[in-house]
Amino acid sequence: MERLTRNSYPGILCGIIILILTGLPGSLFPSVKPALGIDKVVHIIMYAGFTYACLWGYRKQFVSKSIADKKKAILLAAIISVAYGGLTELMQEYLVPKRTGDWFDYLADCIGTVIGALVFYLFFHRKK
Repeated sequence: MERLTRNSYPGILCGIIILILTGLPGSLFPSVKPALGIDKVVHIIMYAGFTYACLWGYRKQFVSKSIADKKKAILLAAIISVAYGGLTELMQEYLVPKRTGDWFDYLADCIGTVIGALVFYLFFHRKK
């Protein structure tokens, strides 16, 4: 269990940062409408980073594993990231004052998840 926790630190830390940022009340943000789509880019970057961070702790194991094990690791990280994105949007809609959940933000979270997993795979995939 200690190994699982230690390897999970990057993903846990990134998840905490996302939770704090998405849990801030809307009154802390300027009322000016941001440039079209810039908030979606931020969501993509956050969730690409989150997925990458979830996988980062297991990079050494990832290099030596079979293709099936690599696919399982990426799938697990993607499921965690997509679920977390959905939960943060629900949290914003129902629990955070002056914030709303947004399906397009969630879509951006999912796109970021795919990008993060793909970048990780490309960096750490070693052909035998």
